[in-house]
Amino acid sequence: MKLLGQAILHHGHAQRRKHRTLGRGLAAFLLFFAAGAQAQTLSLSEAYQRMLGRDAQYEILDIEQSIAEELVLQARGERLPRVGLNIEYIETQQEIVNQDNTTFQEGTSNYPTTTVTFSVRQPVYDRVRWKKMPLAQAEQALVSAQAVVARNELTTLLIDSYLDVARAQISYDQSRVMVRARSQLASDLRLRVDAGTIEADTFLRAQSDVFEARAQQTEREFDRTTALFELQRFVGPDVSGVAYAGASVGIPNYNALVNSFSLERLREVSPAIQVAKAEIDIATRQEEIAKAAFLPTAQLTLEYTYEETEGSLFGGGSTVQSTELGLQADWLIYEGGVRRSKLREARSRVEIANLRLGQITELSERRYEALTEGLKRALASVQSIGQERAAAERRLAAAQEQQEAGRIGPEAGLEARLRRDTLVLQGQIARLRVVQIQAQILALFGALDVPTLSQDFSGA
Repeated sequence: MKLLGQAILHHGHAQRRKHRTLGRGLAAFLLFFAAGAQAQTLSLSEAYQRMLGRDAQYEILDIEQSIAEELVLQARGERLPRVGLNIEYIETQQEIVNQDNTTFQEGTSNYPTTTVTFSVRQPVYDRVRWKKMPLAQAEQALVSAQAVVARNELTTLLIDSYLDVARAQISYDQSRVMVRARSQLASDLRLRVDAGTIEADTFLRAQSDVFEARAQQTEREFDRTTALFELQRFVGPDVSGVAYAGASVGIPNYNALVNSFSLERLREVSPAIQVAKAEIDIATRQEEIAKAAFLPTAQLTLEYTYEETEGSLFGGGSTVQSTELGLQADWLIYEGGVRRSKLREARSRVEIANLRLGQITELSERRYEALTEGLKRALASVQSIGQERAAAERRLAAAQEQQEAGRIGPEAGLEARLRRDTLVLQGQIARLRVVQIQAQILALFGALDVPTLSQDFSGA
């Protein structure tokens, strides 16, 4: 027994030295985050609502849409008449010296002149000005489409971070199961060593497995803290975990999902493809404006002028009223080739936009095919793990019967129980993977429904 105790002590010192540095660093890391955080578990919907209130990107998107609306108003204003009022006041000092004039040899006078001009100018033909309205509307549509893509990306990042925390929590639970099983086995072997039925080396190997399991548990705790830190970027620092239903997490039916969200529908409603189409529309509108610059412009003008003069050197004051109605036409003949250069530029941008649409469509289709294939494999994995778990349940029951009958030792029963518990947690991770792929598929269509996903995630 003394030799066994020394061997255990020596082995324990070696293991402790191996993990001492990691343990100290991890403890400091955990204490740093635990100091200011209160235990709080969020559902996916709660996390989403927190992100809406915290992330400045959502406020930026709203401001950008407001700017796009203002641009439409400005373009609409280009079509309306220009109404102006001009008031001019002039104080005139007049001095005449003329030796040839028999009437006025010389003279000096001061008199004011007030002129009021009211003018209205209405464009009647200006293709450049008319086409600014469709361009502004196309830009507004682009901003809206980009906002959908940005919101999808932010929501997808939140869901990924949320699921990473859930997976880290399950992995940590799995490491705790491993520590508990290894510790129980080591305790049973210790009793058998004391009873003299087995050699001490068997117990030492089991104790080494305990140390290894505890080190793995420490690593899993570190992974969980790291995943939680990423989630806290969206929801705040006072969150310590996420809520999930474990084996009850709802998963989709493959055929129903693929039929509802088909490849053909992706080409029609994909936010990324809609952005590319909006960019083509803008480029086309800009090309039309570049063409319209070669055309003449015409505007109708109406001007009313009232002029009043109070006295002068040659007599009394005067009042003059005049009204002018006219049509003004302008046609730019030559400007150094600027218009032709702008037209070539606009045509090149249309070509680029069409190429980008083809590229994004191809990438979206390939992404869809990869995700649907991944979903199929993930669902198969859930089914396979479920079958293995059922078989593990049967093996555990058989091992317990044999152990009670004295035909096997506790090691086989503990291994069977550990296998069953591990498969339970692996099944939960597999279901989380299915939910994550489902969310990524829905994001391709701009159809992320966080409340519904939250219900599936909670097993409701």
